[in-house]
Amino acid sequence: WLFVKPALTPKERKVTLSYIPATFILFVLGLCFGYFVVLPIVFHFLIGLGNDMFATMFTTEKYFRFVLHMTLPFAVLFELPVIVMFLTRIGLINPYALQKVRKYAYFVLVVVAVSITPPDFISDFLVTIPLLLL
Repeated sequence: WLFVKPALTPKERKVTLSYIPATFILFVLGLCFGYFVVLPIVFHFLIGLGNDMFATMFTTEKYFRFVLHMTLPFAVLFELPVIVMFLTRIGLINPYALQKVRKYAYFVLVVVAVSITPPDFISDFLVTIPLLLL
């Protein structure tokens, strides 16, 4: 904050400080969604792939790496509404321009949701719906 603060105008400082709590809450909600909703489904799906063919063995390093790779993208994606609101508030994005590209934004969100989940319909659906609602 000390590095960024001198470059901001007083209006930008006020706006930035007002968005920090919302950013934190949405980040935590994204982590919880990724951990409690998506991770069990993905984990069950991956375990079921080789259920009868081989024995599954986990190391703590690989497990925690897997958990981080599954939860952190959701935490970042859940912050998108706050980022868009912030950029609109400081004047970098125009609401009319956002209205024009809304259908393309929906398509991009669906593509992102499908690309970060395993190839089953339920997990794709569970990830797409919250992203579209946010």
